[in-house]
Amino acid sequence: MRAFHTLRTKNKADFALADFEIFTAILSALEWRRHNGEIFLHTDTTGEKFLDAAGLLDLWDGVDTSLDEMDKLAIDENIFWAGAKLFALSRQPIPCVMIDLDFIVWRPLQFDSKLAVIHRESRDLSCYPDANYFRFENFSLPADLNWSLEPCNAALVYFGDKNFVGRYVEFAFKFMRAAAPLPEQTGWDLLPYMVFVEQRWMAMCAELCGVEIQSLSNLSELFGSQKNFTHIWGYKKFFRENRAAAEKFCRDCAGRIAHDFPQATKKFSQLALLKNYFAD
Repeated sequence: MRAFHTLRTKNKADFALADFEIFTAILSALEWRRHNGEIFLHTDTTGEKFLDAAGLLDLWDGVDTSLDEMDKLAIDENIFWAGAKLFALSRQPIPCVMIDLDFIVWRPLQFDSKLAVIHRESRDLSCYPDANYFRFENFSLPADLNWSLEPCNAALVYFGDKNFVGRYVEFAFKFMRAAAPLPEQTGWDLLPYMVFVEQRWMAMCAELCGVEIQSLSNLSELFGSQKNFTHIWGYKKFFRENRAAAEKFCRDCAGRIAHDFPQATKKFSQLALLKNYFAD
């Protein structure tokens, strides 16, 4: 099964991934290729240069800089920080799997529906407000949206229906272009805009298209043994603030690479950003 990662840097000159982010991306790509098939990376020029300098470009079956085209779109990426994922999705052959760089799949996957997500979210969370929360310029939300549906976590999504993907992405970009938050909506107040267009709209769109949603896991499993999946999104802030924990995580990742991919260990153990974490 073809999968894709997305790395959007917005071509910031000082862009860099933290060491724990690099290790997670390595395992995400290698374990996917080991168990499930090809994986490609969509990034921008700065992202490609960073990965090239780090010696990591060959992690993927192909790398392109198509995200440079995001600069031409009338989208506020400070609000829609995951918009690049949806842009990359619009360029994919279907079926495909969209997977975050900080998400690792440890086993082969089987998809029993035309849409599969890692898990559903509770719509009672504060980041999923009612329709009247959102403000737009020359745009309004359709009246037939079902606001009672549980949103879909989009850390990993299988897309098997081309018509669904077309409708999902087309509406998402209309939403992102038209969004006009109130001046007092700042910081976390803006989060509902991104999670609506990526996660809540996904569930709504599936219902409108008559597409059943398969959940591959649940929150208790993801925060439990993590035998099947690992997602470090919720740990990034902790790792940035706790250097000892981040370094232990990196050493654990190096050990897993050595165990699962012994032939690749020599290469990774020689990379400047990673070599200190591999045992002699």
